[in-house]
Amino acid sequence: RWTEAQAQELAISLVRGMPIPTIYGYRNEQQQIVVLDGQQRLISLYLYYKGKFIKKKRNGFINAKEKNGGFKNALERWELIDKDYYMEYVMAESGKTRDIDISYNKLDAKTRRIVDFAQLNLVLINVAAEKFKERTIYKIFANLNKGGIPLSTQELRNGIYGCAFYDMLHEINETNGKWRMMYGGNKEKEVNKEGKDVELLLKLCAFRKNVEFANKKPALKNYKGSIKRFLDEFSEQAINFSESDIVSYKEALLKFFDCVEDIDTKKKESLWPGLFVVSERKRFDVRITKEICKRIEESDEYKETNTSGTSSKSDIEARLKYIDEQI
Repeated sequence: RWTEAQAQELAISLVRGMPIPTIYGYRNEQQQIVVLDGQQRLISLYLYYKGKFIKKKRNGFINAKEKNGGFKNALERWELIDKDYYMEYVMAESGKTRDIDISYNKLDAKTRRIVDFAQLNLVLINVAAEKFKERTIYKIFANLNKGGIPLSTQELRNGIYGCAFYDMLHEINETNGKWRMMYGGNKEKEVNKEGKDVELLLKLCAFRKNVEFANKKPALKNYKGSIKRFLDEFSEQAINFSESDIVSYKEALLKFFDCVEDIDTKKKESLWPGLFVVSERKRFDVRITKEICKRIEESDEYKETNTSGTSSKSDIEARLKYIDEQI
């Protein structure tokens, strides 16, 4: 998510022989280095050496999640354009400034040696205690991420909890036209660069696992007053989901999408999870229309459970109960 100007500043630092901030990582089970902090610097370095940058677009960013072919193939999927990199130079005699081209392929031999032999420091963090590894890495990642361009909560999860279940969520998020319509009102709408759309899919699945109905009364398990913590802990569990578990979640999501007809709601974050679990409870034999959603959202009973950015367990359960009575 670095801007063109930030990538150029990194190139200027290289040419001037200035230190580059440390890269932090850890070794995984295959003894590969997993980058915790510094991915944007590494991508920008790669683009500088190649003389490229991302083609400007409204939602421009690089998603480096690539199963086959790795990092290089992930970049190839994006529209990369040729770019010249410049640096302001002060002339000693006159004190005037001018821009000089510092693109890597145009450097003279001496300057290129400065760049080629620049030192890039890597600190490897020892992540012990396998049982709590993901939780530990998440905290380290979050602390390191306080500088630069902070990543969203879901971007942090994508980096830490990547697994087959997450691959399924990303596939649906990126390719399912009905979901794109439900989230953004447009089949062609690009994925949210902060991951808010895939976070909503994650939330649906977390509710599916943790909501139970007994005599039409919903009960929410494993919720400790924070949606963030709720989704973090569910993501940690999802790493160990079996293939059949993942298929079950995917099929449930697709069946839910089929229940949704024309839709126009601004309360997606609070409304969709409830509609999802209630629809499954009714074996997806329901029709969710714009009128039903509007009636729910405008009712006093629903508004009372949805008045602030945070929700108590009892508020969420009351919301689920009301949705269950309406469809």
